[in-house]
Amino acid sequence: MPLIADTHRPGRHCASSGIRDLVDFHGIKLSEAMCFGIGAGLGIWRFPSDKPSRLVHVRSQDLEEQFFRRIGLDFNWATFADPPASHQGLIKALDQGRPVLLQTDIYYLPYYNSSTHFPGHVIVAWGYDPDEDQIIVSDTERTELQRVPFEAMQKARFSVTPMFTNQGNMFAPESLDISSGMERIVAEAIVFCSDRIFEGLGEFGGIPAMEYWLGELHEWDDFEDWQWTARFTYQVIEKRGTGGGGFRLMYADFLGEAARLLPRVAALGLPEMMREVAEAWTELAEACKAVSEGDDPDFLSIEPALRAVLDKERAYHQAALSLA
Repeated sequence: MPLIADTHRPGRHCASSGIRDLVDFHGIKLSEAMCFGIGAGLGIWRFPSDKPSRLVHVRSQDLEEQFFRRIGLDFNWATFADPPASHQGLIKALDQGRPVLLQTDIYYLPYYNSSTHFPGHVIVAWGYDPDEDQIIVSDTERTELQRVPFEAMQKARFSVTPMFTNQGNMFAPESLDISSGMERIVAEAIVFCSDRIFEGLGEFGGIPAMEYWLGELHEWDDFEDWQWTARFTYQVIEKRGTGGGGFRLMYADFLGEAARLLPRVAALGLPEMMREVAEAWTELAEACKAVSEGDDPDFLSIEPALRAVLDKERAYHQAALSLA
């Protein structure tokens, strides 16, 4: 089966770069940052986990759904009863010449060689090799297409963690277009994103989750895996596909583009405020890294950086909500 002509360009984050590649294939020219922003990609999450003992995440859970619904598509992930059915669904779409957005677990993708499960990783499939039993995919910052054995791909597409339930999730539209004006789409996405973070989800999501994190910070010293908890928090904020600053640098780029469409975004100083938020998240990440490299746990040392993030997040989202 010949490869579909891929439109992949290396990016900063798996979902936003995958969306950008997919819409580019269908003739929609958007930057990765614009895709991330329309998808209301910012998030704040904090919840108990097995390893590490606390999981901090800084992206929304539904970026893909938010993006495609905002441009006018009734988006739903296609799901399947079992791994073999998911494989047949993928092959059928590729045979029809449709590139496929996939949610996968990096643990089973051989080119990652990861010891950690994460089933929310998005890649794009462009074809397959029936002689070698391999799916051919593009992935975030990698410049070359990657090959994944059929069996490994089926495992990667059926994996569950506290934040993700993957039942072969895939999305392979026949066509795409934007159904309304970009000014409205962008403005509504900005307001929605800030409203959701400001309102939060109790101790688990948004600004309230950060307040809860501050309240329990003294307990983190007692975790048996305190070093890994600190290190993983640093990595999630700064390294693992965020583009730096907990996705806030990429969101600031989005706001810079948005300001050219919506003068009030510039007048409110939202791009500049978001860059300050990004800097605060980076400082928090570095503080967590320092704890992970110490001989004894000292999570209270990160409290000033955590408070700075909370203060700057509050200030930005209050300003952004005035766009409504």
